[in-house]
Amino acid sequence: MDFELDDAHLQVRQMVRDFCEEEVKPFARKWDETGEFPFATVKKLGELGLMGVTVPEELEAPGST
Repeated sequence: MDFELDDAHLQVRQMVRDFCEEEVKPFARKWDETGEFPFATVKKLGELGLMGVTVPEELEAPGST
């Protein structure tokens, strides 16, 4: 079994790392202390495709759509 990440997975990992370094890390302490997580950041995560879970149709439970 091959556990190495392919190029597509490596690119996603780097994209998430870059996003977190630029958009989350500088503010994480403040957000943790105040209990906030700004909608603008959540929106950017969604625009990157990181807020939804996709499931192949053949794995969905009957009647779940």
